[in-house]
Amino acid sequence: MIFFKKKPVNIAQANVGIFFFVNGEIAVDMTSLEKGELYGDTVGFSDHYEYWQTLTPQNSTEMLFKNHPYDYFPRGRVVYLKKSGRFIIYADHCLKKAEIKKVAEIFQLPAYRLVHLERYQCSRSRQK
Repeated sequence: MIFFKKKPVNIAQANVGIFFFVNGEIAVDMTSLEKGELYGDTVGFSDHYEYWQTLTPQNSTEMLFKNHPYDYFPRGRVVYLKKSGRFIIYADHCLKKAEIKKVAEIFQLPAYRLVHLERYQCSRSRQK
């Protein structure tokens, strides 16, 4: 599935990082593209397991999140491909279009390509 918005691409305010959806709420760990970590030709940030492991719950949603394995809830990652100049949202299949749109808005992506990867399967997706 590919979504490209029809507006001028301004990557200056865009972010890269990871996200989780926990009972309809989104948790993110992100940084500006400028401060992202370079992995070959890809700029990204953070690690799902490390984020989950170091999170100190501050509310009931975060408590719920910590009371399950890190890969229990739907999750994904936003990266930037330097060579092609495109943002990619890697995400769980079970995330709905509105949730992906929310990710794009929070990360301030001017355009993106959505890629579903098996590695981002939540418990619900693995049961199918």
